[in-house]
Amino acid sequence: MKQFILISALAVSVFSTAFTSVKIQPLNSKQIVASAFFNDFSFVRGHRQGKGITITWGLVANTNLIGFDLEKTNQDPADPYSVWEYVGSVSGSDARSFKYTDRNVLPGNTHYRITAWFSDSRSSTSDIVTVKIVSH
Repeated sequence: MKQFILISALAVSVFSTAFTSVKIQPLNSKQIVASAFFNDFSFVRGHRQGKGITITWGLVANTNLIGFDLEKTNQDPADPYSVWEYVGSVSGSDARSFKYTDRNVLPGNTHYRITAWFSDSRSSTSDIVTVKIVSH
């Protein structure tokens, strides 16, 4: 029993020493600016239009923009095992907003997400927008 207490006290001493030597450094300005760009999309909206769904979105800045890929799912979008189906692409431009109409929709909830691709090897994925179609 004495050996167990001695080993436990030694382990606590080593453990606390390891954490007291950790140095916390403040972020520099470049790190703060980089972390501020968590979402490049200024808005994402979806609505029924005729027999399809139109998705409209905008970016905060179009610098180095190549284009967009749209995906949809009829499953739970929060489920990591949901299958996202490719819907289409939109080329990048200097426009303030973009839109795409999906003509292949079924009744029920359809969830969309958009991925923006940039020439500096960066991508940004939008929030998920849900449109409910009651019937055609």
